[in-house]
Amino acid sequence: MIPNDRVYTTNHQWVKPGTGLVEMGVTEQLLRKIGPLISVELPDADDELKAELPFGELEGLRETWQLYPPLEGRIVEVNEELIWSHKKLLKDPYKQGWLLKVRPHDPEAMKKLWNADKYRKFCEETLGAASVK
Repeated sequence: MIPNDRVYTTNHQWVKPGTGLVEMGVTEQLLRKIGPLISVELPDADDELKAELPFGELEGLRETWQLYPPLEGRIVEVNEELIWSHKKLLKDPYKQGWLLKVRPHDPEAMKKLWNADKYRKFCEETLGAASVK
C-alpha cells in the first residue's frame, strides 16, 4: 500500500504535508527490502536536517539503510518509541510508525518529491510488481 496523501523519494522515504510541520517516515517497500529490523537510529529533537547528510539508520538482517532527509529543516519531534520497539514501524509505517516531525526551511521543496503514482511506478520498476501490493 502506498498512501496518496504524501510525497516520496527514491530512497523510499515519505513526507506528509501539514500546517507548518511535516511528518517523515519510511515506506513499507523499504522495510521489506532491508529485512527484519535489528535496530533504528534517529536524531534528537531540535537537530537540523541538512541535505546530503544522513540523519539516521535502519539496520535490517539483509542490509543497513542510511536515512537522508528529503527536506532540510529543524526536527521538532522524534518518535523515540521506535528506537526501543519496532512494532509500530513494522505494523504501520505510514501512521504510528512516523520517524520525525519537522519544520521545513523551504516547504516548496516538497514539490520536487514524487507523488504516490510516480513512486508506485518506481517501485514496480526497481523492486518488482509485487512490491506495491
